Amino acid sequence: MTTVLRFILVLALGALTTCCLTTSPEQQAKRNEERCVNRGYKPGTPDFADCVVRVESESTQRRETNRRYELEKPMNPTAGTRGY
Repeated sequence: MTTVLRFILVLALGALTTCCLTTSPEQQAKRNEERCVNRGYKPGTPDFADCVVRVESESTQRRETNRRYELEKPMNPTAGTRGY
């Protein structure tokens, strides 16, 4: 297989994998609701609604923390070491 064909194949597989890993807003909302049910909250109650908001906020905060970490981590993890 030529290098160009391999490159195209890798890009196509990467795109397919990314699509499969993406969670729709509806799926995420359902997952958040399931978490609150598992925590003992009854759907339709004010406490349940508060739980969903908290879970969404925690998730957003976690994603932001991960995004910042990825932006701030060194590009070369071995930079500054001499390999001894």
